[in-house]
Amino acid sequence: MTALWSSPERRSERCVSCAGERLFEQPPCFDGHEPGECPDWACVECGHAIMLGSAESIRTVRRLVTAAA
Repeated sequence: MTALWSSPERRSERCVSCAGERLFEQPPCFDGHEPGECPDWACVECGHAIMLGSAESIRTVRRLVTAAA
């Protein structure tokens, strides 16, 4: 994935629907993210949506311990 930043709210990415490098921008965020921090992006030509970034929360994993037979 190419990451050519032009501003915090716009970037160049490969669009699967357009089959080429296109400009993506962040739609208005209703989740309270600061500009440039929202993981939602949309192609300005076709509207194809992608999500970039990492998970914001980490879940604890519990390991099941069993007795050996």
